[in-house]
Amino acid sequence: MKSTSSIRIALVIAAAAGTAAVATGCAAGAGAATLQIQPNFAAGGTGDVQAQNVVVVVDPTGGAAQLTGTVVNNGDAAATLTGVTLNGKAVPLGGSSGLSIAPHAALNLAAPSGPKLTVANSGVTAGHISPVSLSFAGGTAISLSVPAEPNTGIYQQFQPSSAS
Repeated sequence: MKSTSSIRIALVIAAAAGTAAVATGCAAGAGAATLQIQPNFAAGGTGDVQAQNVVVVVDPTGGAAQLTGTVVNNGDAAATLTGVTLNGKAVPLGGSSGLSIAPHAALNLAAPSGPKLTVANSGVTAGHISPVSLSFAGGTAISLSVPAEPNTGIYQQFQPSSAS
């Protein structure tokens, strides 16, 4: 039978090893390699509102483009998306007062039930980066550099050329 002191020593060694492992991760600081991983899609935010997974899907034959992604409102008050520009061109929002995002909710752009934000003759080229600006009531805006993808493969569900 092991003595109580040898069990205590084993517990102290295990605790020290666990603490060392945690402390080593903290010592890496803000420059840790794992923090340098960047998403493949554009993301940004202002205040309580964030834009995530933003991609421009372009029809290479017709030049029409569609904005996809999610706008999240983490605030306690509704937010209103009042304007969108893609490659310097205004994107029609479909409503005169903009698109409302409830508190603690998300607006999925180009989802089956979400708004379809498209612009004809966008000037966007698949494979390039396009500037996108999302403007909100109150004067705040999110500016993004968004990758443009052709409307094929995983983006075949998005057909900006069929937009009216």
